[in-house]
Amino acid sequence: MIPASLQKTAATSLTRKILENSVALFTSQLLAKVFRVLANFLLARFLGPENFGSLALVLSFAELFRFLPDFGLDRTLIRRMARGQTAHGVAANLSLRAALSSLAVVVMGITLLFADYPRPVELLMYFYAFSFFLQAGSATFAAYFQAQLKSISLVWAYTVSGLLYLGFILGGIFSAQGLTYFVASLLFAEGSLFLLFGLTFFKKGGKLVSFNTAELVTMVKEAFPIALYLALGAAYFRVGTLIVYHYAGERGAGLYAACFRLNEAFLMLAASVAASLFPVFSRLKKEDKAELSTLFQKSFFGFLPFTLLLAILISGLSAPIIQFLYGEAYAPSAAGLRVIIWSLVFMIANTLSTNALVASDREADITKITVGNLLVNLSLNFYLVPRFGFIGACWAVLATEAVNFTLQTAVLQKILVPKLLGRVWPYFIPPALAVIWYLFYPVSFKSAGIWLFTFGYLVFLLNRRGGSQ
Repeated sequence: MIPASLQKTAATSLTRKILENSVALFTSQLLAKVFRVLANFLLARFLGPENFGSLALVLSFAELFRFLPDFGLDRTLIRRMARGQTAHGVAANLSLRAALSSLAVVVMGITLLFADYPRPVELLMYFYAFSFFLQAGSATFAAYFQAQLKSISLVWAYTVSGLLYLGFILGGIFSAQGLTYFVASLLFAEGSLFLLFGLTFFKKGGKLVSFNTAELVTMVKEAFPIALYLALGAAYFRVGTLIVYHYAGERGAGLYAACFRLNEAFLMLAASVAASLFPVFSRLKKEDKAELSTLFQKSFFGFLPFTLLLAILISGLSAPIIQFLYGEAYAPSAAGLRVIIWSLVFMIANTLSTNALVASDREADITKITVGNLLVNLSLNFYLVPRFGFIGACWAVLATEAVNFTLQTAVLQKILVPKLLGRVWPYFIPPALAVIWYLFYPVSFKSAGIWLFTFGYLVFLLNRRGGSQ
């Protein structure tokens, strides 16, 4: 038996490591994302909706195939190390990812043979496909540090890479460069991140150990269930831009990309926390399921109310936000942001839920859910986009993430957190009232309603927190 005092000390030490790693992940991704988001706002203003739509098409099409170089290898590496199992080496991961990146380029090229995009756009897609190799390499090194709760070692690399990207974008804007230059800037940023991560890996004593072919086969078999749901997820998450481009052209794709990319930027906080929690979820799955349930609930209910509060504010202030960040040319995007920002509530919760399910070896459930998400998303996009343009795609994202949220929560309720759905729905009452207010009251009362419901929701949260203590 381990004395209670030692257990408490070990738990405190682990908690401190989790917190430090979470802060490091958040700080590094904040620095990288702030520079990238700022660069993208400046780039969108410079390019205008039409050219920005072409750039969004290039990136979204390539992202459809990123599941191949990813293949869930980082998650399997982290899960193995967190459980004290023998982890596949970094060298094996790098080699397998390089092979899978080559396969991704080939598959993308074959797919483009059946597409009907302008030739310059297709050439940019091929050019950007080199990022498969660069991102695969940096992701392997990042997973190594994340699994050891030492992501703080990478903060400097994220900072330098982000600054370099911002500098290249500013240089391109001032010298009036075209899309090729800006795609090259993305590749340069990814390449610098890969090199800096590798430098940090070797500086910290990391080694590339030899491996055999049998190890690669084992890795593919273990990661395949994760790769399957990543492929399905990439399809429903990125296909909206392609459908909008098909029905609404470059301008529609640019307006959609403006609100969609802004929505993605807000995911940063949850993604960094979820990433730092994943190795802990994986360890607790093996050692203490009750503690896993407790930790998940704290993170889940810690984010849920405040993302709802954020959605109320962003939805109500969407017009001035779009005007400030993108300029007058993107004014129609405000209507899309007003809708799609509500999907953020579900996306953040789903990010945490997915990590908990993967840590619990429930990839089969996630795959089934993702198939349903894909069917819902495709059906809604093909129905709504021809009728309502890019705003229809925003509604499709919101509906898909709501379905995803409901299904994942139902699975977690069965295996980890009893009565989870029943505890969730009261949080949605005040935001629902805010939406009704915004839809049906005159414009002159809308601003007052935003702040009224924001204040009321804060009071509601304080009362719920006080009642739960």
